Amino acid sequence: MNLNGIDISSNNNYLDLNRYTGSIVINKLTGGTSYFWKNNRVSDCLKKGLLTGVYHFAHEYKIIKPSKAQAEYFYQHYKKYRGKVLPVLDYEVPLNGKYFTQHDMNWIDNFMLYFKKLSGVNAVLYCSKDLIWITKIPKFTKNNCMLWFAQYGTMEPTGWQRYPWTDKRQLDMSIIGQQYTSNGHVQGITGNTDLSLFYISPDNWLKSCRPSK
Repeated sequence: MNLNGIDISSNNNYLDLNRYTGSIVINKLTGGTSYFWKNNRVSDCLKKGLLTGVYHFAHEYKIIKPSKAQAEYFYQHYKKYRGKVLPVLDYEVPLNGKYFTQHDMNWIDNFMLYFKKLSGVNAVLYCSKDLIWITKIPKFTKNNCMLWFAQYGTMEPTGWQRYPWTDKRQLDMSIIGQQYTSNGHVQGITGNTDLSLFYISPDNWLKSCRPSK
């Protein structure tokens, strides 16, 4: 089953949930060890019956902090939504400030392990397809975490796409979805927004929000 979704942060214009036609909204919640988006729409999305996620932006402001410290910070703001909202780690800033290496993937794995210990929930990994392709995925992340990858076929304005372009490289993870543009234009929000296609049913989304052993 395919579901349309967006992700939003303070960079986006106001989202009118009465006009929004997608099924999923993923809100930025935290970044690094100090940023919290106090004007997030998590509660509004839940009340509207939307499938809802929250994401943590690793290394906010390009300030590198340990994985455990960032997982702890994310968890403290996420925990009131536990069981109802899908947690996501957004990884875009390389540890060395220039390009991704295996150290980045190891950092991710440590974050995922510690967040699972704190919450009982496996977070989703959001990152570029290239990061997965050039590194070896550690065992915990590979076996327990779903991947939401970014790959754009064009930077031209677009609406919802049923068959977004992606290259033929296979990824050795369970894929939950693809973000295919940052120049999306859909009903309910003015200006550019990220658009994604998710390959998951509503039941499985909600199941993934719940703590597991």
